[in-house]
Amino acid sequence: MEVILRQDVPGLGKKGDKVNVKDGYARNYLYPRNLAMPVTKGTLREHEALQAAKKEKEERLLAEATRQGEKIAGKTLVFTAKAGQGRIFGSVTPQEIAAKIQKSYKVQVDKRKVLLGENLKELGTHEVEVQLHPKVKVTLNVEIRAEESK
Repeated sequence: MEVILRQDVPGLGKKGDKVNVKDGYARNYLYPRNLAMPVTKGTLREHEALQAAKKEKEERLLAEATRQGEKIAGKTLVFTAKAGQGRIFGSVTPQEIAAKIQKSYKVQVDKRKVLLGENLKELGTHEVEVQLHPKVKVTLNVEIRAEESK
């Protein structure tokens, strides 16, 4: 029996998938828990419309992320910090990098999407990857300079 899943079902599929299951599994487990609906002409049309809308939204998000990535790709962000012997006191965190990108280039970046192994603690230029979309990663430079003492 073919059913369309209304929610993610572990080991079976994700929401919106059309899957083939045994009749008893559908009648006794999926339907009572409102996890799936039977495939009919109406539900099939609804499913196709939802899939088309989902695909269109994904393409729009990908285009937006690509456009934003072009704005920041290869750019250099400059941070100044107190330093001694080639190391800074404190560190430059993903949150600070994301805030600087937002302020400088008007591109909204979540701090979790700034891919750093660990916080930057050395003076100099560092390459940092930013993931704007699962298919869009851009690299930018972060330059850390010693703060001028007065």
